[in-house]
Amino acid sequence: MRLIARTALTFGVIAALAACDRSIEPAAETPAPTETLAAATPAAPAQTAGGLAIEGEGLRIFDAEGAARALPFGTPQETVIAAVTASTGGVAPEQSTGEECGQGPTQFAIYTTGLQLLFQNGEFNGWYVDKAGLTTVDGIGVGSTRAALAEARTIEMQPDSTLGAEFIAGDVFGFLTSTAADATVQSLWAGGNCFFR
Repeated sequence: MRLIARTALTFGVIAALAACDRSIEPAAETPAPTETLAAATPAAPAQTAGGLAIEGEGLRIFDAEGAARALPFGTPQETVIAAVTASTGGVAPEQSTGEECGQGPTQFAIYTTGLQLLFQNGEFNGWYVDKAGLTTVDGIGVGSTRAALAEARTIEMQPDSTLGAEFIAGDVFGFLTSTAADATVQSLWAGGNCFFR
C-alpha cells in the first residue's frame, strides 16, 4: 500500500511540475497590424500668438498654446497691467487717475486697442472697450450686430438710460449704436465704471 501511495504521489508531483513548465511555446499570436489609421479630422494648427478675451468677471489671457489664465476683478493692478501689456504686443498703456468717479478715485490704464482698465485701491475693478478687436469668448465685441448679440446672450435694453441705447447681457454691459434692429455694439464694459448719469 505504501508503494502505491508513493507511486501516486510521485506521479502527482510530476504532473504538477509539467503543468508549470514554461518550455512549451505558446501558439503563434496574430501580429498586430502595422498600418496606422488616418486621423478622422486634421489637427488644428497651433496658434502663433496668445490672445485676450473680455468677460463679465474680468479678463482671460490665452497663451500661444491656447491655455487660459483668468484675471478676475480684485487681481493686483501690477499683475493685470503686466499680463495685458504682454498679451497685446508689449505696448505699455497710458495711465491716469480720475478723482471724480462716483465710486471714488479710479486709476485707468488705456491701451491703443480701445481697452481701458479701471483700478481702485491697487486692484482690478473693471474694463471698458470701444474699438473692434477684443471679444468675449462667445464672440461678442464692438461692431457685433444686435442680432449676433441676441443669439449669443440674453439682452435686456435699459429704456431709462440717459446715456444712449444701453443694454445688459448677463454680466457684460454695453451700448448699441441705436435701438433699431440693425444696430451694432458701440462699446462694452464689466465691473466698475466711471459714467456720469
